[in-house]
Amino acid sequence: MSSSSSSRFLRISTTKNLKMELGSSSSRKSRNSGHKLCFCGLKASINQAWTDKNPARRFYGCPRFKFGNGCKYFSWFDEEEGTEWQKKALIEARDEIRKKDRIIEQLKVTIAEMRSDLEKKQMETVKDEDEIVRQFEECFV
Repeated sequence: MSSSSSSRFLRISTTKNLKMELGSSSSRKSRNSGHKLCFCGLKASINQAWTDKNPARRFYGCPRFKFGNGCKYFSWFDEEEGTEWQKKALIEARDEIRKKDRIIEQLKVTIAEMRSDLEKKQMETVKDEDEIVRQFEECFV
């Protein structure tokens, strides 16, 4: 084998090994920063799950995942799951917050409608006052 073909073989096998290492390591940390990196090589973002099975459980994910072009990297931030009573309490709190958020949104719509109605009535009042003044001026001026 010539030296150029053997060096090319080494580069290819090094690249293959690097890709295998990137693809198989679910908890790989960058050497300098201590942050986990996704398979894209970006700093993994910390997110929070709000599923019934894992309420409030944090996890690492690819920062590009929400844009649809991420590598689907996933790793739990905390290693152990919560107990059943913790899960139940978190789910109940989550559901209560969601319920209150829906009520707040409904109230915002109602307030907007009431403001609109008030503005219309104020405009009608101004028109009525203008009409009263006009009639008064016709009669007395």
